[in-house]
Amino acid sequence: MQDHDAIVEQVAALFDRLADVHDGAATRFHPFAADRLVDWMRLRPGMRVLDAGTGTGAVAVAAAQRIRPEGRVQAIDLSERMLDVAHANLRRMALDNVDLYPMDLRRPEFRSDYFDVILSGFALPFVPDMGGALRAWQRILKPGGRVAFTVLARGAFEPLLGLLVEDLETFGFEFPDRDVPFAWFRLQDANACRALLAEAGYEDIEVETTQVGHHIEKSLDWWELIERTPLIGYVDALEGDTRKAFEARHMERAGALFRKGELWLDIPVHMARGVLPATG
Repeated sequence: MQDHDAIVEQVAALFDRLADVHDGAATRFHPFAADRLVDWMRLRPGMRVLDAGTGTGAVAVAAAQRIRPEGRVQAIDLSERMLDVAHANLRRMALDNVDLYPMDLRRPEFRSDYFDVILSGFALPFVPDMGGALRAWQRILKPGGRVAFTVLARGAFEPLLGLLVEDLETFGFEFPDRDVPFAWFRLQDANACRALLAEAGYEDIEVETTQVGHHIEKSLDWWELIERTPLIGYVDALEGDTRKAFEARHMERAGALFRKGELWLDIPVHMARGVLPATG
């Protein structure tokens, strides 16, 4: 069994590798979901916001646009390469109210009672101790402050994800838990989101599911999504001729699902939020 820090190091290395290829049409669900999350939270100018696990900055960008000019976003991520891309994205958007820090979201190094809102887009499932992270955020969140996160819901990337699981298994990959084959899906059920927030001590918990799916025009669009996301880490477990045979089989089976040159890719996303109880 790997320890917590070893898993985190592996995750950071994976996202360092993905940084330069992450953003693109295949991963446009990230900014779509970020906009939905920020709208749902009704951020206001002047707020102090933390984006925990910012990646290439989708949530930070959306939040910064809502809270300027006086408001400010602190955005953290373990992957310094992701932060480099986030910095470039912020410059392109001419946003100067975001600070970027290489930091473990489990150990936020900010002063106590500082943030009005803490947001996290698709990052929590990659943290071994998700509840521990949510509890750690309480120190830096103002009493009555809010946390909110997005996660992929059950059925995301279907009908193609099921094929990916089947084909990986055909070529020898063994999933420890077939119901949750990928770490990304650890909170795929809304009740799991509610329970996580409740056990961490938050109140007034709400979960809303939104759809950020889209049509793709060819099976290569699906492969592009795999290559730009953590899904590629599972494919990389296959080597040499085995991987080549896997790719050929998977792309043939995926292509057979397209009708008249397109396929709807379902991407339901849970947005979950809770409130830190006020003291006194």
